[in-house]
Amino acid sequence: MDPTSRIRLSLGFVSTAISMIFGMDRGRKTPLSPGSIEVLYSSYFSKVRMGDIAGMLKITPSSATDLVNYLEREGFMRRIQDENNRRSILVVPTEKGEEWILDTEEKMYGFIESGLSRLKPDEQLLFADLCARFSGVHDNFSFLASVKSFKEDRGSVRVPLITRKNGRLLRLEEVVDARYSEKHVVEKKEDNMIFETRVPETCDGIQDEVTVEQYDEMQRGLRDEGHMPIEELVKFSQSGDNALEVGPGPGYLGLEWLKHTKDTNLTGLEISPAMIRMAEKNAKDYHLSDRATYREGNALAMPFSDGTFDLAFSNGSLHEWEDPKKVFSEILRVLKPGGRVSVSDLKRDLSTEIYRFMLETCEGSEIRKGFETSVHAAYVQEELEKMLGDVGFSWLQVITHPYGLVVIGKK
Repeated sequence: MDPTSRIRLSLGFVSTAISMIFGMDRGRKTPLSPGSIEVLYSSYFSKVRMGDIAGMLKITPSSATDLVNYLEREGFMRRIQDENNRRSILVVPTEKGEEWILDTEEKMYGFIESGLSRLKPDEQLLFADLCARFSGVHDNFSFLASVKSFKEDRGSVRVPLITRKNGRLLRLEEVVDARYSEKHVVEKKEDNMIFETRVPETCDGIQDEVTVEQYDEMQRGLRDEGHMPIEELVKFSQSGDNALEVGPGPGYLGLEWLKHTKDTNLTGLEISPAMIRMAEKNAKDYHLSDRATYREGNALAMPFSDGTFDLAFSNGSLHEWEDPKKVFSEILRVLKPGGRVSVSDLKRDLSTEIYRFMLETCEGSEIRKGFETSVHAAYVQEELEKMLGDVGFSWLQVITHPYGLVVIGKK
């Protein structure tokens, strides 16, 4: 049997088995519909606002309300007020809802471990890697992006199989044998990056107050959803670090870093006075004004003495740097011997699914436009490796992941 048919048959079994695990084979006896399960799972792993459910499920607001009302009556979910936005109502699982999820996951993990037990340890790792490459799903973020993209594209992603011959509708195996016979070669189409050629973005930052407020709201949402590289940055840090953040914007990454580290201090170098005012306001809200200082300046010529900082980091501003090599040279200069650098940013070769998902999370026309130009101005791994190869760090590595790049190094 050809690979395509084998995969389809295997996935057909997996789909049937998983439906049984979720109780979908019980017909009307199951207490939860597919939409209910999606809302319950989504609210378990991330914040779900009442007003977002209709768009998430592609149903009317009244139908979304009816669905939540049902889940509340059955004891699976409850409504609460969002602590960060008193006008927003969140839906969260009750203990019964969490127990249903955990019971389902016990069955799911058992099903997966049973199948993996037929593979050797190295085959298990290979299988996991192939599944990630096949699906495009590497973590929670790419899972959400892929699900959303599949919802939109599932009607258009089809291979023609309905065929008639002499008035007779051909059976599936007849069409498949003809299409996927050994003589039939399917040429793989290489995935193209969203933007082939890099187009530089403004190097002046966001200056107007209205867009700064919109950007602040977006960044706060990314923080609340856990989409900032805070955990990785904390692991990269040491107690007592005096850190430099290049292009902090509204400051959430640096402030979260301060919040999760001990005896640390932060200086943010920002080109936009409006962003500095927002960052200072946020630092006050965090009660961290005594540990966070923001300076106006250009990263091409940093207003700091040699060997000032133990750590330098940045997230989301690399694509705006007029001369990244010069900025990394400046970072090298202001770091102490043994100092570390961690710079994360978008990449230009995002998958279509993740690009589309990230774009749709941007609220406000200016922010959406800014995201598009930011991806267009972003780099790919090979470009940065070539550009930064001789900057002078004792080691410097460019790492790519599904939704961006990370440059880490040491002086």
